[in-house]
Amino acid sequence: MHAPRPFTPVVLLVAIGLVSAGAAIAQLAQPVRVAAIPRPAPAWENTSWLNVQAPVQLEQLRGHVVLLNFWVFTCGNCTRTVPSLVELDRRYRSQGLTLIGIHTPEFPPYAGEHDRANVARALAEYGITYPNAQDNDHRTWDRYDIRYWPSFVLIDKRGRIRYEGAGEFHLRDATYQMWEGRIRGLLAE
Repeated sequence: MHAPRPFTPVVLLVAIGLVSAGAAIAQLAQPVRVAAIPRPAPAWENTSWLNVQAPVQLEQLRGHVVLLNFWVFTCGNCTRTVPSLVELDRRYRSQGLTLIGIHTPEFPPYAGEHDRANVARALAEYGITYPNAQDNDHRTWDRYDIRYWPSFVLIDKRGRIRYEGAGEFHLRDATYQMWEGRIRGLLAE
């Protein structure tokens, strides 16, 4: 009878590599829905906004490509995606992209996600300068049938939903490149 062999550094590195590869594959497998027939984007009615002087209305954005990001500052997947969104905003705002954060709390009010000052601190911490709506009652989340943090909805210049998806992405990875390509395509229309 042989004693079990302890993990060697090589076995440990192989195991870590397999887990990392699985995570990368899972990230690429995040569903992105392409609207077979573009449908009108529902209007939102959020009254609490940050990084803007007045509430932003969908009707005001005709002629712009709009990327909605449903997020919450306590979500690791959301905050790890923020640098990519800040970069997309920096690169494409002047070309007609309007990025809007829809901050939708996951936990009950006592957890602090509903608090405007906490959201403002998170925006400053992550360098987010694009408009953010507080969606404390989940009304916008529900209108867009969102189920995951972070989620994304890409709206064309005529106010129609063209792409939807969920999941974390990072600067220059395949998912970032996919969203960037779709943004460029809609800006060119």
